[in-house]
Amino acid sequence: MSEVNILAQEKPKTIKLADGKDYTLPPIDMTTLANIEKTMGIGGRKFISQMDLEPLQTIQLFIYALLKETSPEITREKAGHLVGLKEIPQFSETISTIMAISS
Repeated sequence: MSEVNILAQEKPKTIKLADGKDYTLPPIDMTTLANIEKTMGIGGRKFISQMDLEPLQTIQLFIYALLKETSPEITREKAGHLVGLKEIPQFSETISTIMAISS
């Protein structure tokens, strides 16, 4: 089993969205998580229950909150239009990580 350096700094990720442009996703750290909670108006365990109740709206709001970290001019509606079904898997690792932390 390989060791994981928990002090290693996560790096931002670049993804190409439906408009063909590259967007930067911030590293997931405590500040980013707190900002996502603030933007979404929910956090922790409520994220998981919200995913059960309204999965698509919750994913859209999460993606908006995440993109807003590095693209503050983005709106929730624009974020939703930038992510088609084929782009959602690019966010799945981040969503899974946050859901694991929240449970």
